[in-house]
Amino acid sequence: MLKFNHTRSRFAALLMFAMPFAHAAPLTGAEAIAPRDKAPFTVPTDPTAKKVLVQQVKDYMVLPPAQVKAHPSAADFPGVAPAGAPRVTRVVTVHGPKNHGPDSALYAGRKDGWQSTGLYANAGEIVTVTPVVALPAGVTIEIQVGCHTDRLFNDKIDKWKRFPSIARSFPLTQQPTQIANAFGGPLFVSVKLAKDAPRGDLNIGLRFANAVEAPFFVLGKTSVADWKKSRNALAPWGELVGRGMILHFPAAQVRTMDDPTPLLQWWDSVIAAEDGLVGWPARAAQERVVPDRQISAGWMHSGYPFMCYLASAPMITDLAALRTKGDWGFFHELGHNHQSADWTFNGQTEVTVNFFSLYCMEHIVGKPTGQGHGALDGAKLFKALDRRLGTPPSTDPFDQLAPFVVLLRSYGWEPLQKMLVSYQAVPLGRKMPEPQRQAEFVRRYSRNAKADLTGFFKQLGYACPDELCAELKSLPAFDYAAWRKAATPAQQAKP
Repeated sequence: MLKFNHTRSRFAALLMFAMPFAHAAPLTGAEAIAPRDKAPFTVPTDPTAKKVLVQQVKDYMVLPPAQVKAHPSAADFPGVAPAGAPRVTRVVTVHGPKNHGPDSALYAGRKDGWQSTGLYANAGEIVTVTPVVALPAGVTIEIQVGCHTDRLFNDKIDKWKRFPSIARSFPLTQQPTQIANAFGGPLFVSVKLAKDAPRGDLNIGLRFANAVEAPFFVLGKTSVADWKKSRNALAPWGELVGRGMILHFPAAQVRTMDDPTPLLQWWDSVIAAEDGLVGWPARAAQERVVPDRQISAGWMHSGYPFMCYLASAPMITDLAALRTKGDWGFFHELGHNHQSADWTFNGQTEVTVNFFSLYCMEHIVGKPTGQGHGALDGAKLFKALDRRLGTPPSTDPFDQLAPFVVLLRSYGWEPLQKMLVSYQAVPLGRKMPEPQRQAEFVRRYSRNAKADLTGFFKQLGYACPDELCAELKSLPAFDYAAWRKAATPAQQAKP
C-alpha cells in the first residue's frame, strides 16, 4: 500500500509513479491502489497530489475494453467468479424508461432506472452485447457494469477501503459492443428516449455473450424450482427483484434460501406503505438497495440505489428480524426518496423523512404509535419535547420529530397522511417563500385533523400569520398543555 506525506521528495516520487498512461508502465499506479478492509489506502492530503491520483483513477476506469484486465483488488471486492465458472450467452428483453415517482421528490435520483439482466461480467473480461434487431430511432442504450456506483472522492474521505470507483457504463451501438470493467459487476441496461421518440410499448432484445450467471429471482416470474438452480450460480453478487424493491447482496447470503417470495413481498409492502403515505401514483420502477464496503456519505444514504454498508447486508434478507424489529435505517433512506420540498423546510431534511420510519414501524412491524427508535421511546419523548420547546429550541432531528409524535397520538395518522397526499393534487410553486409553505402546511394539517393547530405550530416556530389563525379559529384548538398533563407520571418516567 502506498503512503503519502507532504515532503517534497515523497511528492516527487508520487508524480513519477502517477505518470500519464502514455509512459512505459501505464497501469502501475492504478493497479497499486489495492486497498483492503483492514488495510485501507491513505488518500494524500496534499491537494495537488490528490488531484493527480484521482485523475489517474478516472483515466483507468475509462480504458478501452481491449486494454482492461482484472484489477489486483477485484477478487477482494467486489469479488470474482471462481475458476471454471461457465460463461453463457443469453438474450435479455428490455423496455422503455419508467419513472420511480413524481418530479416533486427531493431525492428521486435517476428516473430511468437500471434494468436487471441476471448476468455478471467477471473482472477484466470482455462481454459482448448485440441488439437482436436494429435499435429504433430516438432510442439510446447504455450497458452498466457494477451496482457499486458510489465514488469515494469526497474530501471528507481520507482512507479508501476499496478502489474509489468500480462501476462504469458503455453506450450500445447497432453493432456488437464490447464492454469490460477491471472490477466486474452485475450487468444492467439503461434505456433513454429522445424527446420526439414514440412513448408507446418498447421491447428490445439484447444478446449478452461471455457473461456469468448470477443468483437471480424475479417475483411472479421465477419458479421455486428455477430459483433452487439459480441460487447456486457462481457470480459473487446476487439479486432479488420484487415489484417495488430490488435487493442486492453477496451471493453466498442466499444460497440456502428456498423461496425469496415472502421476503420480497415484505419489502414490497414497505414500498407500498411509503408510496401510500404520500399518495404516489402506481409505481412503474423499483427502488434498489446495494450494500458496499465503503459508501460516499453516512452509514446509509438515499438515492438510486440507496446505499448501506456490508454490515447491514445480512439484514436485507433476514425476514424474521425484519418482521419483528424492522429497520429504521432502511425505512429512513427510502423515506428520503419520497420527501418533497413542499413540506420539508429548512433544517428538517432529517426530520420529515422519519414520518416514513415511524409509519413503517407501526404499520409494517406493529410497533405502538411513535415508537421504533430509542431516541423517542418512553420518557425520552417527553425529554425531547422539553428540549424542542425550550429556550433556545433544540434543532436536533429527533427533538423536532417529537411534536409530530404528539400529533400522531392525538389525531392518528389519517390527518398527516391526507395532508401529505394533498400535495400530489395541489402542489406548491417551487419558488414559494418558506413562510408561506409553512403556513400552508399548518393549514392543511389543521383542516385534516379538524383542529386548530396554529398555537402548537407557533410554539415550534412555524409561520402562522394572523389571517391563518382567523381562518382556523372555528376549529377546536389543540391544547398541548392538557395533552402533557394527561400523560401519567409513569409514562413520562418510563425508561
